[in-house]
Amino acid sequence: MKDFDAVIVGAGLGGLSSAAKLATSGLRVRVLERHIRPGGYATSFYRDPYEFDVSLHALSGIGTPGLRGLLWTVLADLGVTDEVEFNLAGHFYRSVAPGLDFRMPSGREAALTALVDAFPEERRGLTRLMHRFFQVRDDAAGLQGRRPSVVESLIKHPLLSHAVASPLAVALYHEVKDPRARLAAGQIWSYFGLPPSRLSLLMYSVGFTNYLTFGTAYPRGKSQALSNAFVNVIERAGGEISLGDAARRILVRDGAVTGVLTEHEEHLRAPVVVANVNPVTAALDLIGPDNLPERFLRRLSIARPSVGSFCVYLGLSADRTDLGLEDYEVFFNHTLDLDEQLPSRPGLEPPGSFLLSAYNVIDPEFSPPGTSVVTLVAPAVGSEWARVSPAEYHQLKTRFAEHMINRASELYPALRDHIDVLVTSTPITNTRYTGNIDGAIYGFACTPSENPAFRLERRGPVAGLYFAGAWTQPGGGYEPSINSGHLTALAILEDRGVIGKGQAERESRGAA
Repeated sequence: MKDFDAVIVGAGLGGLSSAAKLATSGLRVRVLERHIRPGGYATSFYRDPYEFDVSLHALSGIGTPGLRGLLWTVLADLGVTDEVEFNLAGHFYRSVAPGLDFRMPSGREAALTALVDAFPEERRGLTRLMHRFFQVRDDAAGLQGRRPSVVESLIKHPLLSHAVASPLAVALYHEVKDPRARLAAGQIWSYFGLPPSRLSLLMYSVGFTNYLTFGTAYPRGKSQALSNAFVNVIERAGGEISLGDAARRILVRDGAVTGVLTEHEEHLRAPVVVANVNPVTAALDLIGPDNLPERFLRRLSIARPSVGSFCVYLGLSADRTDLGLEDYEVFFNHTLDLDEQLPSRPGLEPPGSFLLSAYNVIDPEFSPPGTSVVTLVAPAVGSEWARVSPAEYHQLKTRFAEHMINRASELYPALRDHIDVLVTSTPITNTRYTGNIDGAIYGFACTPSENPAFRLERRGPVAGLYFAGAWTQPGGGYEPSINSGHLTALAILEDRGVIGKGQAERESRGAA
């Protein structure tokens, strides 16, 4: 039996961030991870001679030396930025659809100018929409760490109050009538996994404006370098990381956690356990429903996981310039109707809309000289893929990949002729490596009812139990997950009396 101040179950970015903050604050920390590599989705894999990033393509919140983002503040506080350098993309994204080929630059004014130049008849609505997005973001940042009354929120922050309970469509469709302009301004819905009619306006506003303000960043060394840097911080501070070692049970006695039993039958005694695994698995399999209040179980039962992903990883035997790859993020859309891009009842048909990420555009050294790497990513519903028989599974993956490659080759004709390595992944793959329900990539679905204000709280229903990662506040994605872990660690330090409440609030305002 070993004693720790805190045990973190899961070495995804939320768990790593939480462990790093706790360890550097002087707590004895142990991190358990069932995979052989740290990072969760923030990992890479090899197919000689290529190294592919599992998921990361667009990281927000880094910024430039003259304008640093909030994510940079957290990473710098932990010392991660001493180990990882970041590249910035030249512009935000390219949107391709029937009757549309639009490039969105970074920067608030540049983005609005590009939109108005492309759609001059929508000037008034686009200007109002951009103002609303930024006002919601600013109000949310100003309230971080505070819980204002309903009356105060309605009087002082009416746009934020409206955004908390509304889908993106309420603002986007009201202000903008041209479907091409709607698509150009609402294109990154897939970063959140839901079309405008179902996507939280608050989440979209914060995410969209952070990308415009601080640009699109990517770590040199891929996302694995980011995860490895967290590990180095934790170990330098005296923390322990156990890879290939999952938690079998989160131990609870008399309404409080007492530690963790590992798959290797090791008993880790600790008054604090951070669950960086999906909370449904944590509740039903690791803690046990008998140890949890009924209201918490009901809360979990009504929430739904986000979409998963279908990915095609391509190692290409040509330089990206020879392939015509000049844009980093390219969205392919089969329709101008945003809500038709992910139907409410999708079947197992090849995706009409997907994202192409040309990694060598943002990182010229991403792959060996004379080669390049492209990833095609489409939202996919895990429950649908779970119904596929083993005999059909490979055929379906091949059909999806062929369809997406054919579509991409319409814009980049040389692409198909230079495919050297092809790897696919599905929501089933996601579940196998992360344990996420339905292969979810953003935790709970990013609906208005699961926006940061209503999302699962970091303090759990059992004393000493905490949550971190995409499933809890503030939400899914790399930056929110890292910030989630940091905020969870601040809550733990506050509850243990290591820092005062005032300090925790000040730090949280600078970190989320």
